[in-house]
Amino acid sequence: MKEEPDSLSVPYNFARCFNAQCPQAPKCLRHIATQLDTADNLYITIINPARYPADGNQCECFKTAVKVHVAWGLKRLLDRIPYEDAVSIRIQMVGHYGKTGYYRFYRGERGLMPKDQAYIRQLFRNKGIKEEPTYQRYTEEYIW
Repeated sequence: MKEEPDSLSVPYNFARCFNAQCPQAPKCLRHIATQLDTADNLYITIINPARYPADGNQCECFKTAVKVHVAWGLKRLLDRIPYEDAVSIRIQMVGHYGKTGYYRFYRGERGLMPKDQAYIRQLFRNKGIKEEPTYQRYTEEYIW
């Protein structure tokens, strides 16, 4: 699966902020999103400029720009563990995420956020498997 630039991952309806004078702009995901936009977007959602706070420090729309470590693909996840444990872990993941959700993770269509990775790690620990789960690839993504 190919790497996608950050501009493709900005949700269509994510509100952008064009207040470049705001002291929090370099740390605000809404302002960073304006820099990731391309001409491909005919319409975008923006924060109403009339709502910009005077000092910029108490902005109700501020969203911290933090990237998280996202894992992709489960195809090889269960290859190196005992068959019985692999079957049990797979059943638990399908029960937790649903069949559709599980297969989206499996095929790498959807990334596993840190909480999902922790859940899978715990499934391994519950079976006595000390080896860390490994995924097909990893990326650093913003939490929109």
